[in-house]
Amino acid sequence: MNVLKMIGWVTMGGLLLAGSIGGALWWQFRQRRTAPSPVPSNPPRKAEPTDEPPTTDARPTKNQPHCHTLRRDEVSPELVADFDAMFSADWPTSTTDEVIDKLQPGEAILFVVESEQTEDFDLPRQEIITAKVLSVGRSEVHGRVIAPIAHADHHGNHAGHGLHVGSRVEVPRSHVLAAARLGHDPERPASGYGSQGEPARVFEPSKRGQVFTVHPSTVYELDLPYRTETLKWTQSRDDVKYSQIGDHRLRHQIKFTEASVRGPYSLTLFDEDQREGTVFVGRWDFVIAE
Repeated sequence: MNVLKMIGWVTMGGLLLAGSIGGALWWQFRQRRTAPSPVPSNPPRKAEPTDEPPTTDARPTKNQPHCHTLRRDEVSPELVADFDAMFSADWPTSTTDEVIDKLQPGEAILFVVESEQTEDFDLPRQEIITAKVLSVGRSEVHGRVIAPIAHADHHGNHAGHGLHVGSRVEVPRSHVLAAARLGHDPERPASGYGSQGEPARVFEPSKRGQVFTVHPSTVYELDLPYRTETLKWTQSRDDVKYSQIGDHRLRHQIKFTEASVRGPYSLTLFDEDQREGTVFVGRWDFVIAE
């Protein structure tokens, strides 16, 4: 009996001790919840004015040119030899103001660019660039770069010039080194797929908000998931004009015109199946850039 009483007293003491600890913890928790938040004695200080410009990433992106055009006397001997091989010996004098004034849209100019050094890419490159003429200004020729392009991107220690197929350029008259007419390549078909040159890029349908940057007067290809006789294209805006150059297997060649309004634009492909109804095939989201 004494043993049972002792066990009972010990058990009751343990319960009382646990209850006391729990009550103390609950009281501290209530005090923290009801305690007022600290209040600053003065209003927050404003940031001190500074003359330093905000920090930005000075490295150019892929779509930004980082180069300058060159005069005839600045071109490397290797490229001068290339010009001599492409044109007659009098090519340096073939781009007088009279010749440039007579340039028509669709004709071509040739000039040389030199890439600008960066912190990470310290070796410049020179490259001959061909551009299709858009218009002729008082002091420059406006054009759009056409293929081929070799040194647009940084590589190794060499800086890329950043001009890609489709990039718009303004070349000073004194930096136009040659003018030419774009003749038809006899190996290309007169019309249809491949008739307007190689595509600048091939695009699969957009996925998860993927948007492609494109330029007018530049050939692109869309890679179709499949092809039927009942495919139908729809566009998101009517102020964008494009030509459907031709098709080859699952490739669809297109080109946007210069008159197209710049900005976001989408092409959607449906299959008007007689049995299944309208079936979504794919969508290409673009930004038409200058």
